[in-house]
Amino acid sequence: MGKRRRDLSRTEWGIMRICWEKGQSTARAVYDETLKEKKRSYQAVKTMLDRLVKKGYLERTKLGPIWLYKATVSRARVVAREIEEFAGSVLDNTVAPLLIHLGRKEKVSPGEIEALKKLIREKEDQMTDGDS
Repeated sequence: MGKRRRDLSRTEWGIMRICWEKGQSTARAVYDETLKEKKRSYQAVKTMLDRLVKKGYLERTKLGPIWLYKATVSRARVVAREIEEFAGSVLDNTVAPLLIHLGRKEKVSPGEIEALKKLIREKEDQMTDGDS
C-alpha cells in the first residue's frame, strides 16, 4: 500500500468485510448484508461506503443509476498493516506476546497450529543460516 490509508472504525471493518467477500457490490447489497448484524438505515451504509471511498479503501463505478463498490486493497494487506502497527505501538515491535495470547485461545484450528509450526521452523532455519 503506497499511500497511508486512515484507520478503520469497527463498523467500517464490517463494511469492508462484506466488500471483500462480495468482490464488487451495490450499496443496496452491502446494506442488506449489514442487516444480518445490526439494524441501520440505508443512508448510513451509503455514507460509510462513500467515506471508505474517500479513505482510499474502496473505489466506485457508476453503472446506469447505481454505484458499484469494490475494494482497492486486499484484506490481507490491510490486516498485515494493522498487525504491524499494533505490534509497533503496543508491543514495542515484538510479536511473541501476541502469538502467545492468540495461541492460548480455546479454538485454534489444526491449520493454524501447522502454520505456526511452519513459521517457527522457518525462523529457526533463518537463525541457523545466519550462524554459518
